Formats: sequence, structure tokens, C-alpha cells
Amino acid sequence: MRIRSVVLAASTLLAACATLPPPVTVDEALKMSKAGQTPDAIIQAMRDSRSTYRLTASDIIRLHGQGMPMPVLDYMQQTQIDSTREDQQMRDYETSPPRFGWHRWW
Repeated sequence: MRIRSVVLAASTLLAACATLPPPVTVDEALKMSKAGQTPDAIIQAMRDSRSTYRLTASDIIRLHGQGMPMPVLDYMQQTQIDSTREDQQMRDYETSPPRFGWHRWW
């Protein structure tokens, strides 16, 4: 009986660690900014939820005009760049020929 409770507690803790907060939408970030939250706090919420943004130049201009801080806009743009790089790395990996054997480290 004690083992079951330990297993149940462990699985509950692991499940709690595996869940992420919901993504921070652009509108939510704008509301956070207008509510007076610091750019660092907004960026941290975006990081914690692993949110990725695909903004056009006109989106960035519009959001800046509505009061979105520049550090937040810079971070949002960086998530797009990072995501594009990760996608390309996955495509490169999937299309690369298999590698066998030992490799020398120079």
C-alpha cells in the first residue's frame, strides 16, 4: 500500500513538471504591458510558456504604436528566428545521409 502511494505521488509530481503554462498570446502580452508589467516580466512569461511568435514588420510597427516595449518586440522576433533555425536543422537532419563508424576529433 505504501509503495502505491509513493508511485502515485511521484507520478503526480512528474506530470506537474511536464506541463507548461499556456502560451502568451500577442494580445495578452499587450494587455500585460498596458497593465504596467515590466518588459522583463512579460518576456519571462513568454519564456516560461515557450511561446513562439511569427510577426510581420507591420505587426511590429502596430504593436509598438500600441505601447508594446521594444525589448518585448525584440524577444518576440528572436523567437521567430530561433524557430526558423530549428525547423531548418530538422529538415537538414532528415535529409542528410546516414553516418556510420567512428569519427575523429581533431
